[in-house]
Amino acid sequence: MVVFIVMKPLTHHVLRGPLHPVRPGRAFVALALGSVLVTSACGQATPSPGAATPAGGDGPSATAGSTVDAGAGAETATSGDVRLEATMAPGGPEVGATGAGIAASPGLVVDYTLTNTGTKPVLAYDVVPADLGSATLPMDVDAKHAWVYEESGVLRLSKQGFAPGPNVRFAAAPVMGGHTIAPGASITGKAYAVSPPTLDVPGDSFEAPRTPVDPAVKQWQFCVQVSDRAGQARPSAVGGGVLEAASAAPQGDELVCTPPSTIPVA
Repeated sequence: MVVFIVMKPLTHHVLRGPLHPVRPGRAFVALALGSVLVTSACGQATPSPGAATPAGGDGPSATAGSTVDAGAGAETATSGDVRLEATMAPGGPEVGATGAGIAASPGLVVDYTLTNTGTKPVLAYDVVPADLGSATLPMDVDAKHAWVYEESGVLRLSKQGFAPGPNVRFAAAPVMGGHTIAPGASITGKAYAVSPPTLDVPGDSFEAPRTPVDPAVKQWQFCVQVSDRAGQARPSAVGGGVLEAASAAPQGDELVCTPPSTIPVA
């Protein structure tokens, strides 16, 4: 498991071993009012497969007591009190779009809905920073960004945390963004992968898949990390209801994944 002890850090600093930073090109001066924490790596959880619905909007939005109709090609997964519904479709660049992401290049787009069917709030880690490691979310964090890697021959788009690498120490706990889902409520959002798909995971400060994605991969699945730690999240300066919470690898059944399905073609 990952243990974080942080007291209002102003920034973060990553160290591997006693002397050298893991990612020297991204090293920062860490000013913390508490002691430097030491983390130990935990293995990633085995996802809870099941069966996912289309959802609209560029970023997640919450609706209380909503009912979602599964569309053609939708996949649904249920884990505990969480239901995940998702569809994938080819996406083209938007007119005049620049920069990175599905708006500027062809790719695959997942529309998803997460529903809390239980009686307690849950936290969905569904706002993934492009570079995991900072103690705060960047103001321009892309709500549609997801990690992209191959798992057992299946293309996985996933919004989740990862365990720190062996002997990696953080002066300030890295954070991810998320949304609280109240009992009976749902959130909707999007995730994307460029096409042909390529590996997109956190840097080597974290334990993450490193094998390149096979461009000929035939199946996909979508995953979201959901936990009962909603009370440990804090409001983010990003706004829009986005919360910040310490990043950690999914434990137990926290990683909810749709079953493998054939990647659609244009």
